[in-house]
Amino acid sequence: MSIGLVLEGGGTRGAYTSGVLDVLSRNQLMFPTVYGISAGACNALSYVSGQENRNRDIFYQYIRDDRYMSVASLRRTGNLFGFDFIFGELFHNLLPFDYKAFFDSPIQMKAGATDLRTGQPVFFGKEDFDEMLTPVRASSALPFVSEVVCYQGKELLDGGCSMPIPIERSIFDGNNRHVIVLTRDSSYRKKPRPEFPRAVLNVKYGDYPNFVYAMMNRAEVYNNELAICRRLEQAGAAVIIRPSSPIITGRYEKDPDRLDLIYEMGVRDCEAKLDAIREILARA
Repeated sequence: MSIGLVLEGGGTRGAYTSGVLDVLSRNQLMFPTVYGISAGACNALSYVSGQENRNRDIFYQYIRDDRYMSVASLRRTGNLFGFDFIFGELFHNLLPFDYKAFFDSPIQMKAGATDLRTGQPVFFGKEDFDEMLTPVRASSALPFVSEVVCYQGKELLDGGCSMPIPIERSIFDGNNRHVIVLTRDSSYRKKPRPEFPRAVLNVKYGDYPNFVYAMMNRAEVYNNELAICRRLEQAGAAVIIRPSSPIITGRYEKDPDRLDLIYEMGVRDCEAKLDAIREILARA
């Protein structure tokens, strides 16, 4: 039997996932493969490289930095998140990412993005990662506030557009046990009303009808994935770590103290599930 660690995205709500992963690292709880979408993929990098607290340091020290996230960045580069700064100066100089530890780690990582032409998710393994970690950049490139990322012959945007919770990829890869980290509390369901009207999507992404279709059906896909997670949990095949209370913030939060509270909730919620995580790892 095998087990996968599945990480939802959620923009700056990913501070919650940072807390969860630091607890896993602190307790030396490792998984053969980590599946990350958007902020989940960003958080997975430091978990795989063994750099505990690095994700917290990133948001606490740099979330207010306009180079990290700002309207000015959006106007200047077409990206609300300053990917060139994040995967450039930040990862190489300010809070260096340990590339050697990441690539040497036995933990595999798969980052999911959305192929604009097909409207379907596409996953990249560590063997696909370059120095700028382009697959993770693509996984995090939110529509309307990010430029399309062209990589390996594909035009890509945020993986959450087509597979917000990568549980289906973990199942597809043959895992029959899962630890799933969500960034919404147990009461949350995505409302059926699309985030963007079709007319607006057609203006921006009319050349990609399959992507427009995926965006129009995000709520159904997300709620179906939640249902899969619940069924796995009820069957004893998954442990779900989710916010114990609603996270009252958007995906673009810039207050580091508020994000730190979310991080600490992730720490507490994961600590409460440690026995269950150890048990499912032992069974896998």
